[in-house]
Amino acid sequence: MPRRPQAKASSNKATSVVIIGGGVMGCAAAHELSRRGVAVTVLERAVPGAEASSAAAGILGAQVESHHPGPMTDLSLLSNKLYPALVKDLEQVSGVSIGYRRSGVLKVAYTASDVTRLQRELAWQSRAKLALAKLSRAAVLAREAALGADVAGGLWFENDATLDPRALLSALRIAAEKRGAVFRSGSFVKRVAEQNGRAIGVELDDGSLVPGSHVVLAAGSWTSLLTGSESKAPRVVPARGQIVELKTSAPLIQSIVFGPHCYLVPRADGRLLIGSTLEFVGFRREVTAGAVAKLLSAAIRLVPALAEAELNASWSSFRPYTADELPLLGPSTTPGLILMSGHYRNGILLAPISAQIVAQCVLGGKQPLDLTPFSPSRDAT
Repeated sequence: MPRRPQAKASSNKATSVVIIGGGVMGCAAAHELSRRGVAVTVLERAVPGAEASSAAAGILGAQVESHHPGPMTDLSLLSNKLYPALVKDLEQVSGVSIGYRRSGVLKVAYTASDVTRLQRELAWQSRAKLALAKLSRAAVLAREAALGADVAGGLWFENDATLDPRALLSALRIAAEKRGAVFRSGSFVKRVAEQNGRAIGVELDDGSLVPGSHVVLAAGSWTSLLTGSESKAPRVVPARGQIVELKTSAPLIQSIVFGPHCYLVPRADGRLLIGSTLEFVGFRREVTAGAVAKLLSAAIRLVPALAEAELNASWSSFRPYTADELPLLGPSTTPGLILMSGHYRNGILLAPISAQIVAQCVLGGKQPLDLTPFSPSRDAT
């Protein structure tokens, strides 16, 4: 089948964007902007996706991660709806299979009272006509027979999904490059360059300037080290998360399972990810014995057969955290400087909508929702 021509939707040759950070945010913004005909340069000190993005579990948990209605839930639901079309486009242009699967998410509890509490806390989703079902213990075990006898019941989020984060990053970069974006690895950013109070590009450690009509700061946990004059912006700090990967000859579960003290993400080849911790330890990257022990204990209680699984890998990453747990999305107080950071646990999920928001900031289009709650100049102490 012939590949679809890579025609750009429009030409914006007078606009050039420099993106600081080659994680999922930077790559998604590069793809969306280049798709719209904008000249894009992405600066990454290592290689794209080397930090939290490629270390993520790949949960698109728009509902299971939404604990109450509000701006974050609206943002998550909008982004989740964008994924099918994005996946189709990326796979056609890049040739990379992203592993996107609407697997659903099962959230379980160990007592009937906890199941009732979960249902009560998330009843607003049913009122909002979101797909949500309460499952009895028998219904849970009928869906996932490998779950342990301790499970008392749970909730089923049919529309939540999963994908392979590393494949997503690869596809975003390849598609962006095919549409004209330039990626520069080994670029150590010194500061956002300004002239007459406006961002005009990025100064590198060697003193060279990468010029641009706009600068997008998508540096993840390192964002606050580069905000410079943006002292009013909510601080982004690293929140370490540790993940353990097990391997079985065939998948023991088909759905993503959230249980007490851990979540389980199955891969089609028998790998299973167990996550995740939340630790404010600065930029210490260690994987610790205590965290691994707690994750394994919680996972084996959920799925007893995991006791015989092979311990395949473990790693940690830094998720960009803000005090109000909302991302920084939109124009800063410095004209020409746009922030795209602080997505905390939901960077993979929020990449499509965040990229659209950034593109609208650059090109002056109407935003998909009110950006006030995510404003970089908001008070989030």
